[in-house]
Amino acid sequence: MTQALREYKKIEYKLDQVTPINKYELNAYNVPFAGNTSMCREIFVKGERKLEFSIDGDMSFQQIMQKPVFRDELVEYIFSISKQLVSIIQNGLAFDKIVWDSNYMFVRLSDFSIQLLYLPLDSRFESRNIGEFIKGLLSGFVFAHTPAIECANQIVDYFNDHREFDAFHFNEFVSELRKSSQLLIIQGKNGRSEILPEVNDSNSKEMAIQKAEEAAKRAETARINAENEAKRQIQEAKYQAEIARQAEESRMKAEAARVEAEIWRQKIAAEARDFERTAILVTQENQDDSDLSYDDAERMRVEEMLKNAMEERERAEKASSQYADEIRRAREQEMHAEEARMQAEFAAKKNEEEARRQADLARRQAEEIKRLSEQEGEEPPTTLFSNRTIISGNIPTLMRKNTGEKVQITKQVFCIGKADQGVDYKVSGNKSISRRHAYITSINGINYLRDNNSTNHTFLNGTQVYSNVDVPIPDNSVIRLSNEEFIFRTNS
Repeated sequence: MTQALREYKKIEYKLDQVTPINKYELNAYNVPFAGNTSMCREIFVKGERKLEFSIDGDMSFQQIMQKPVFRDELVEYIFSISKQLVSIIQNGLAFDKIVWDSNYMFVRLSDFSIQLLYLPLDSRFESRNIGEFIKGLLSGFVFAHTPAIECANQIVDYFNDHREFDAFHFNEFVSELRKSSQLLIIQGKNGRSEILPEVNDSNSKEMAIQKAEEAAKRAETARINAENEAKRQIQEAKYQAEIARQAEESRMKAEAARVEAEIWRQKIAAEARDFERTAILVTQENQDDSDLSYDDAERMRVEEMLKNAMEERERAEKASSQYADEIRRAREQEMHAEEARMQAEFAAKKNEEEARRQADLARRQAEEIKRLSEQEGEEPPTTLFSNRTIISGNIPTLMRKNTGEKVQITKQVFCIGKADQGVDYKVSGNKSISRRHAYITSINGINYLRDNNSTNHTFLNGTQVYSNVDVPIPDNSVIRLSNEEFIFRTNS
């Protein structure tokens, strides 16, 4: 069975005649990495030297930004960028040589992978602030619903909190966002990813409520754990404070002992000086009195007194010095204990505040999930984009094959389902259709079909459209919602 070759987009980058190509970087880029399967080579066209890129992408990122983006596909776009940046570091390449232009970043719609272009040239490039670039991308998006807005705000907050860009840390952050994604993506052949459909059943509402309750339980557990950690930190702070108090008490005792020792030393020293003076006088008197015999015993007694006095003075001075060392060590211990106590109190306060913030955030998210799951006939949540009415050009139409009814798609975001409210076209008489079954979006003349987690699925020309994935709709296509078929035409 012959497999049709995929048509690659061609982009040329004009070179001068002297700038050398870095062969290592060229070869490293041409090896598929992190979903990027684009290729680059040097060519000569009519004497001009160029880099030719063969790009495995469907449309530019700038075009993607023109259509409403849902939360999970937004995460996939940013994740594709982040994991490529990690690979670029691991391969010894430079961020500055990436073409940071949304017009030259191409998206493969099958797995949301972004094909980044890289200039393997031995020349100086302007340094780019990656955080500011990604924030600029986010500001240019049209958001389809509230979760997408909240996700974009989380990413912006990350860059506001991390001025120095760390590709590995950012990739971990986006990976955490990706854990709650409803898109199930597995690694396929040749570095590609493949999207798997979600498993839907008739109890989707109950499952959503169950998930919300489980999320609330996890949030409560996280809050309790954080509070326990904060309590432990506070106990540690109290312990360190007690150590500081004991150190201060020891220092005061040592200080009192030092003063007592100093008084004792001074007393002994005074007594020694008195003994010394007495011994000298006695010696002189015995030596000056020629009529009296020299009393050797008395002389030896005085010398012994002098010796003892000198030894007492030395012991007093040694004791005083020892107590001074004890005081110094006590003061150092006190300072260390006080520093540890302050650090523990600060850490406890910070952990407690962060725990409360995270718990409150998780609680609000769980409440929002549960609220949305319990909505029956309400309008979809308010979004940042305006659902503009299409007033120029050809207006796409849907023709219901069962009844022959024609429906004009006059809105940029057009909802189809069986609900009485919150849809732009109600499919009556078919209970297998979900309340808000699918969306058709029209952006810059391109029309997209998206399944909205329907029970009985959505099909385009016989192929299932996976939930939360936008698929371009060719003209004269057959769209099937459950068992209900429609003909889509751009020229009616």
